[in-house]
Amino acid sequence: MNCSMLTKGLALGLLGMVVLASGCTTGPSAQLTEQQNSGFMSLWNTYADCKSTSNLAQATSDLTQLRSASQIAEAREGFVLPLPTHLERLVANPTSRVAVDVEAMAAACALHTGELAFNQGETDIARDLLVSVITLHKEEGSYYVLKAKTLLARLGHGVNVSFNAR
Repeated sequence: MNCSMLTKGLALGLLGMVVLASGCTTGPSAQLTEQQNSGFMSLWNTYADCKSTSNLAQATSDLTQLRSASQIAEAREGFVLPLPTHLERLVANPTSRVAVDVEAMAAACALHTGELAFNQGETDIARDLLVSVITLHKEEGSYYVLKAKTLLARLGHGVNVSFNAR
């Protein structure tokens, strides 16, 4: 083997490593980052609107949007990039791109919407919303479950008082 072929092979190998390294270290495009940020800001604005409104119809609409986003985010978490097993061990799991828990935002919005419904005399709607929070957040000690149970107790107490008054 002559020196010229060895130099060419070494240069080609170094060039390949540089291309590989630059491909691995490039970040997401600015356009993709901007789209993710606008999606997050849209969700955050919907959440903030839900928590601040006293309009039951608006809160219900916001809740529907948050629950839809929650289901989409949940579906994305299950995606696994198929790789050959010898490469799979070299790839780390991607970090979450969502800065907040969309399910928690939906639960907080559902609690607020349930409370609005209760305060406006819509007890059936309030009960359905509060039960949905308990159903979706099965952890017994969860803040959302405890708050929903407290509001359901208030709802039950209000119904008993109205029966006793008649």
